[in-house]
Amino acid sequence: MTRTFASMPRAQRTFAFAGCAMAAGACWLVLDAVLPRGVPLGTVLLGAVFGSLYALNAMGLVLVYRANKVVNFAQAEFGSVAAVIAIELVLQWNLNYFAAAAIGLGLAALTGAVVEATVLRRFRKASRLVLAVATIALAQLLAGVSIIIPVLWQGLGSGRFETPWAVSFALDPVSFDGDHLAALVVAPLAAGALGWFLLRSRYGVAIRAAADNGDRASALGVPIRRTATIVWALAATLSALAVLLRVPIVGFTSFAAVSGAGSSLLLFTLAAAVIGRMESLPVTAFAAVLLGIYQEVVIWNYSTTAAVDASLLAVILVALLVRRDTFSRGRGHAGTGSWSSTMREPVPIAKRLASLPEIVWGRRVLLTAVLGAAVAVPLVASPTFVSAATLALVYAVLGVSLVVLTGWGGHISLGQFSVAGFGGATTAVLFTDHQWNAVLAMLAGVVVAAAVSALLGLPALRVRGPFYAVTTLAFAVTSFTFFLQSKYVPWFVEPQMARPALLNRFPLEHEWQLYVLALMVLTMVLVAVRRLRRSRTGRVVIAVRDNDTAAEAMTVDSTRVTLQTFAISGGIAGLAGALYVIHQNGLHGDAFTPEASLRLFSMVVIGGVGSLTGAVLGAVYIRGTEYVLSAGWQLIASGGGVLVLLMICPDGLSGLFFRARDRLLVGYGNRRSGPHVEPSAADLSLEPVTITDHDEDEDEATVLSHSHDAGPPPSSPSPDPSVSAAGRRGAGP
Repeated sequence: MTRTFASMPRAQRTFAFAGCAMAAGACWLVLDAVLPRGVPLGTVLLGAVFGSLYALNAMGLVLVYRANKVVNFAQAEFGSVAAVIAIELVLQWNLNYFAAAAIGLGLAALTGAVVEATVLRRFRKASRLVLAVATIALAQLLAGVSIIIPVLWQGLGSGRFETPWAVSFALDPVSFDGDHLAALVVAPLAAGALGWFLLRSRYGVAIRAAADNGDRASALGVPIRRTATIVWALAATLSALAVLLRVPIVGFTSFAAVSGAGSSLLLFTLAAAVIGRMESLPVTAFAAVLLGIYQEVVIWNYSTTAAVDASLLAVILVALLVRRDTFSRGRGHAGTGSWSSTMREPVPIAKRLASLPEIVWGRRVLLTAVLGAAVAVPLVASPTFVSAATLALVYAVLGVSLVVLTGWGGHISLGQFSVAGFGGATTAVLFTDHQWNAVLAMLAGVVVAAAVSALLGLPALRVRGPFYAVTTLAFAVTSFTFFLQSKYVPWFVEPQMARPALLNRFPLEHEWQLYVLALMVLTMVLVAVRRLRRSRTGRVVIAVRDNDTAAEAMTVDSTRVTLQTFAISGGIAGLAGALYVIHQNGLHGDAFTPEASLRLFSMVVIGGVGSLTGAVLGAVYIRGTEYVLSAGWQLIASGGGVLVLLMICPDGLSGLFFRARDRLLVGYGNRRSGPHVEPSAADLSLEPVTITDHDEDEDEATVLSHSHDAGPPPSSPSPDPSVSAAGRRGAGP
């Protein structure tokens, strides 16, 4: 992992260091003369302090990626639980700082090893994309536990968690103490120790060998599983060390201080790792230090970090696109096809069963009961509960947008709630400031969100798999800190909005009125998207997701289809955003956090990423936990729910529902006509599908949509043409 730099002759390394030092000095002289407040040395040193902490997490991220080919979205939180315990040992029990730090680092290593052995190892045969989703869930789970620990410990205790080094010095304009010095000394030592371990130790050589060629290393006797456990333990230790060094500097008033503002810290970590091409530890560490200095220089001159986050989005995009060959390597492991084969769409009921009178009436009764219960909510519930139920419906609409983008298109989006924010902002500003009709303002929000989503989809044409998720996370952070903040774009963000009367006839002043509107919108969206999935457009989207090369060979324009998928998904999200700002009486920037987008993504995975029914079930689950649980337990419920379902039922709650439906229907069909009549629909979904009947709009995209991982079609026809065509008829009962 460090061989590229370490293998250079000493003279070349010296020359490289000298060149970097000269370039840094020249850059400092230019910026000091150009920037309004200059670049004082104290600011540069403070930036190096925080940059060294970013470097620890970034090196852990690169280490995991090189060894396992997975982007670890939980890197910033991996050591947080152990670090919080160590901090509480000092604050509550007055334990010695060094003893508590040693306990924390040991617990972090143990946490990484246990998580790898009990959770991540279960996904060793899954696609890298699925494993990346598992790390997103781990991030939420570990963050929730870290929030709960101080609460269970009954507060933060007295005193302060600080380095016991009585050192202080000033370098204009910053005063430094032992806490800053500890970061400057310990972080480089940890990086050097990691490099020595990887280059000189037996297990380090084994880790590098397994990272270069796992099959060959295994054939030579390298313990692959043991090296994987060591890698995750090292990554967790680096994460905990970064927390333990950061907290004395910024203080420990909440978990936000520990996590470094959550996704913002992860953004710096990802930017440094991408600059290092996810393979070079020295380049990654150097980039992290430069990013830390850049951050502090911007804060010193402009008193804001919004520009930093926005520029990090540009840095990540440029780095990914410039070296897209590197980040697209191993597409077979990280591609979207293996994602779709893991999380399947539910198979509709076979025609011969669906036509039975008792099945027809059973479906009608079930649908009527569900709609009746939904309509009855405002009649029996309190206004507070009705308001919460309205938010659940809005989340369900957002979930449908992610079913289109992720379930059908195969693109992980960690910024979908921010896309909805653009639709909501457009609606609010046009209705309030420009006196547009409310319906027209909402339609404009749909168009703007669709355009933003299509622009966000441009990098997906070049960068696939988990690395596209990196760009959407950067977009979510940038939107939260800049684009959806009224102090930076007051012409676009309207914090106050009166509830309108639609078409000047249908007021939305009361909670039940808005609830009815949200229920109508969700119903229309579900019907429209279900019809879309059954259309040629829906089949082409699936075909491009499963095998874009084969689709292009059949004259399908994959670029147009991809952007079309993003636009459709963004338009649905924009409609949900319009409902959201009406519900909230305006756009409040603090609502569109990156964590909200992560919860939204977890919601559709829990419900079933390929199912419209799953979007509704996931919304009920997530909004229900948020209604009854505190913040920490909410994260545990969402992250833990994703992990449990990924391990036992990858197609989510809707998968459980449809499996139960299939068993009941097959059992009923067997009792009615004999066991040979109707095979299980769930079993059919696991086998290659042969299209034996054709609609008038049947085309090559239909066949392509079933080609992934299926091999050549079987020679014998399916027992029932209606069943064999189930894959192209869409999802749902």
